[in-house]
Amino acid sequence: MNRPLITVAICTRNRAALLEKAMRSVLAQANDRVELLVIDNGSTDETAGVVERSAAADPRVKFFVEPETGLSRARNTALKNAKGEWVIFFDDDAEAEPGWLAAYEKFFADPSRKQAAVVGGAVVPEYEIPPPKWMETEGGLELGPKPFCFKRGESPWECNCGYRRDAALQVGGFDARLGHCGDAAGSREGADLNIRLQDAGYEIWWLPGASIRHLVHAGRLNLRWVLHAAFNKGRAVAIQRLKYRVGSGARRSYIAGRLLIAPFHCGINLLVALVGFPFQNGRVTVTALTRAASIAGLADGLLRQF
Repeated sequence: MNRPLITVAICTRNRAALLEKAMRSVLAQANDRVELLVIDNGSTDETAGVVERSAAADPRVKFFVEPETGLSRARNTALKNAKGEWVIFFDDDAEAEPGWLAAYEKFFADPSRKQAAVVGGAVVPEYEIPPPKWMETEGGLELGPKPFCFKRGESPWECNCGYRRDAALQVGGFDARLGHCGDAAGSREGADLNIRLQDAGYEIWWLPGASIRHLVHAGRLNLRWVLHAAFNKGRAVAIQRLKYRVGSGARRSYIAGRLLIAPFHCGINLLVALVGFPFQNGRVTVTALTRAASIAGLADGLLRQF
């Protein structure tokens, strides 16, 4: 079986202590056909020292700096500098489960997967503190014991996902307008790239056995963060949807229509939030507020694009 060279890429910002754990969990499973590429996206803590010490002790570790803030920019830097045929993106607050890298290696070496450009596995959340009762806690991502090809618009999560390097670069990489930017929440960068890959004729696969544990930080378990993330998700959706409206007329019509109904949709959800407060420990209210924030973000994103 012909084993391709693999790059595991960790894009990081100000998480030196967690980064060290993430790196150890990857290196413990890595062989000489694997490189670990760390992209520092403007850290001001001990990140550089952590990576440089690891690189001095292990030649498989490589270190690059992407000074322009943005997770998508950091990921594009990883794609451009990786030596591997495949690049697995792994978060700086994650730890690999046993067999994680072996599952990827087996998939990459399978000659029947020539059309595959993206593949990803399970994500098990680990909460730093108990989540509040009003929060719909994430069960993580677990889609079963059998591999399958995703439908258009569906894909694994970016925190545990491998990309065929040449294919990802061929379609333009990650959109720098999407994804986390510094301390600001962001999303949709992986979904956006994956749709472009599917439209180019590539496949996206689910990979059983490639499981990671992913930390859910205490700072994200409050209403302010949830609404902030929902608002920015709405902005990202606006950017993504306008990409598929060809012609200025179609774009203007879509923007005008969505902006006209946005106040009505926000108002309905705010009303539901008001009357739903006593139910399900406040979950009805939070769900409605989250929808209102997302609609407001969509409207804001459309205005910015217009």
